[in-house]
Amino acid sequence: MDREPRMPGALVTMWRTLRRAIHAEPGMGVMSLVLAVLATVPGALLAVWLKFVVDGVTQHRSGLVLAGAIGVAASSIAIWLLRLASGRVTRRFRMKVAVSLESHVAGLQAGIDTIEHQERPEYLDRLAVLRESVYQLDHMLLALIDTVSSVACLALTIGVLMTVSPLMVLLAVFAVPTVVVSSWRSGAMRAAEERAAPDQRRYRHFFTLGTTAGPAKELRVTGNQQAIRTQWAESWRSWYRTLSATQWAGGLWMAAAWGVFGIGYAAAVYWTVYGLHSSAGNVVLVVTAGGRLGQYVAMTVGEVDFLRLWLDACRRLGWLEGYAAAHRGTGDQPAPTVLQRGITLHGVSFSYPGSTRPVLRDVSLTLPAGSVIAVVGENGAGKSTFVKLICGFYAPAAGHIEVDGTDLRRMAPEEWRARLSGAFQDFARLEFQARRSVGLGDLARLDNATAVEAAVHRAGASDVIERLRDGLDTQLGVGWPDGVDLSFGQWQKVALARGFMRDHALVTILDEPTAALDAETEHALFERYADHARASRADGRITVLVSHRFSTVAMADLIVVIRDGRLAEYGSHSELIARGGTYADLYAIQAGAYR
Repeated sequence: MDREPRMPGALVTMWRTLRRAIHAEPGMGVMSLVLAVLATVPGALLAVWLKFVVDGVTQHRSGLVLAGAIGVAASSIAIWLLRLASGRVTRRFRMKVAVSLESHVAGLQAGIDTIEHQERPEYLDRLAVLRESVYQLDHMLLALIDTVSSVACLALTIGVLMTVSPLMVLLAVFAVPTVVVSSWRSGAMRAAEERAAPDQRRYRHFFTLGTTAGPAKELRVTGNQQAIRTQWAESWRSWYRTLSATQWAGGLWMAAAWGVFGIGYAAAVYWTVYGLHSSAGNVVLVVTAGGRLGQYVAMTVGEVDFLRLWLDACRRLGWLEGYAAAHRGTGDQPAPTVLQRGITLHGVSFSYPGSTRPVLRDVSLTLPAGSVIAVVGENGAGKSTFVKLICGFYAPAAGHIEVDGTDLRRMAPEEWRARLSGAFQDFARLEFQARRSVGLGDLARLDNATAVEAAVHRAGASDVIERLRDGLDTQLGVGWPDGVDLSFGQWQKVALARGFMRDHALVTILDEPTAALDAETEHALFERYADHARASRADGRITVLVSHRFSTVAMADLIVVIRDGRLAEYGSHSELIARGGTYADLYAIQAGAYR
């Protein structure tokens, strides 16, 4: 189950990402590169024009002065025009690339069949760094273009310097330490960012807690707002300490590298004056071009640094691509359109990734076709995990699950989940118009008003919709224009309605989706839906109810009791009461609480 893809090679992922980015707008990508390179020529030639001016003045050659002046003017105009054209083209290209790459990353995460990457801490850390990087991937692609431009600037400037003496090429050697240190520093910073990622996620979590409306009431009642602020500050400081140490070390080494270049630059100027006894024009050329060489080295180092970040982001993107490929279902069997026998678990055991403690142990059980199943047990017993395995969100660590005799792992996940419906305790609050928020439960009937209204009725959410200003056309979410806020229970009913959009689902999962509702409302809702499910026995539909309220689950055809991850017992309500086991004890305790 832990199919851990390695971080792929930098060059492989760079080429893959570059190809995807260029594919987004190939013509504009080529134009951006050409304009960026052309824009380097006028700047590199400025030193030559200044040499002409100085030599013309000192040698009293007006023609040389005029040529130099015209050259300076032409270069200045060309620099402005080319930068303007390059900026406009690259901005548009960057927008195209940003949409393409961000859509790709979002599609990869959405296309993973399991949910392990959303619950495993080390994967969350990687995804957190990737999410930060993906917003820069488009800029990092432009960094590649700018790097080519900067290298062209360096080459032209060194060529200009070599007109004074071929030995001037040695000045480039003095710039090598800056490139080496920059490359090392970039890698060290990315490693530090990954080490600091848990602290980063933690301080953002505390910041959200302290600044959003949801937790505000509880924090003030319990007096925890200052404690949350303190936790945020401590997490931020811990994150900053990790990064700061690496930044200081990198800064000191970079200062030393630039010191080496500074010594080389000063030596080049001294040698031009006293070693070569060059003309004033050549001295100005070396001073000007050498100074610009320093600027171009800084530009190149900066772009190489961005390029290193881009390579690292590409490697992380490659990891996500590999992870998505490894966790994408390859089932060769179709999902059934009707259930004949049901769903059978054969010796199923499961532990969450990164944990050695089994959540479920050796569970063998058949959920008969056409039945209403209730799953009960204490908190942490493994009820929700049981549901996740049936949905295919995880694969069992041991044993297997069969649907009408076919191993669930051999079914295409998209097909199997198209046969599922229902609602979960950690439901989503989709802030669209109420009609759309419900309709998204069945994309094929998203705009079917009759289907949406029927789902609202089945979920017992009619009272919620009737209280909204514009009914189903009301915008949900107070953060939107004309939007309204809902209570937790109202949001839960909307989520239930969304879960009931599919009329012909073979398996309906109700994983404690009514925790905010009173016992009487929950009982009526489950009873209505159980009756609807029994009326559709011809398709062999299975309804799985997970609830803590035993008065609700008593209506089920089969009650499954899970205790400490094991199947403690199962049977009808009357059978389990007569048996006098775990279910009977828990039922008696809860019934006594209502007397």
